[in-house]
Amino acid sequence: MMNIIRADVYRIVRGKALYITLAVLLVYCVLTVGALHAFQSGAINFGFTEEALEEVPNLANMFEGPGVCSVTILNDAAAQMENIVFFLLPVIIVVAGAIFSHNTVKNDLAWGISRTKLYFSKLILNSAICVFMLLVYMGFMVIIAAIIGSFGGPAPAGHWVGLLQIYSAQLVMLLAYVSFGVFLAFTTKRTAAVNGAFIAFIFVPLLLLTIITTINTDLQWLLDFEMSTNLTRLARLPYLETREIVRALGIGTFVLAASTIGGVALFKRAEIK
Repeated sequence: MMNIIRADVYRIVRGKALYITLAVLLVYCVLTVGALHAFQSGAINFGFTEEALEEVPNLANMFEGPGVCSVTILNDAAAQMENIVFFLLPVIIVVAGAIFSHNTVKNDLAWGISRTKLYFSKLILNSAICVFMLLVYMGFMVIIAAIIGSFGGPAPAGHWVGLLQIYSAQLVMLLAYVSFGVFLAFTTKRTAAVNGAFIAFIFVPLLLLTIITTINTDLQWLLDFEMSTNLTRLARLPYLETREIVRALGIGTFVLAASTIGGVALFKRAEIK
């Protein structure tokens, strides 16, 4: 399994897909930080509620000065984490989908590796790249903020720990998306199908639930079980109730486990042409 992972890493490093994805991510971060810097006028404008300001009195001080501080930038980045899901798709296709689009899956199996190990080699590498991209995303946001303008006031005590908790919780959700993407790659074996189904998995449930809850506001609770809603909600981790955190992480863990178990089971039975 490690030989396959090393081969994939070599192929990705020598290829263009990862670098193009990172370049697009960089542009996205520049636009995001630029907009944040341009509209900087107070903590409320950045999505912080009155409740948040009361619990963290020094939060507003982070916005003083000609620039925005790194904690402010990372808070905003966490609130927009659902957009990062789209940057995972090209990598999933390159790592997991390539063996089917290039018809090399037979060669991998001919080396004597089991289908289970082949599946997990792609899942592990995709998960590692997901962690890497999250770190790059955070780094881009802070560096660009430093370039655009000087940092603002100091972060409140303990806020870095809070950010670590937020990003760790959101990582669980991102890994769930990765797991589902690998599941699609191994079950559909077609790049176009992976693209369509993955994007539909992101948009369709949220769209349908938004329509339903707009028609009947008593059904707002249905949004509590939607993936992207919970991913965004975790950006406010310090202000969520325990049951909300458990529910969000439970949904992410369920999707991760179900797609992994289901993907391995279906791939073991699949006919390889």
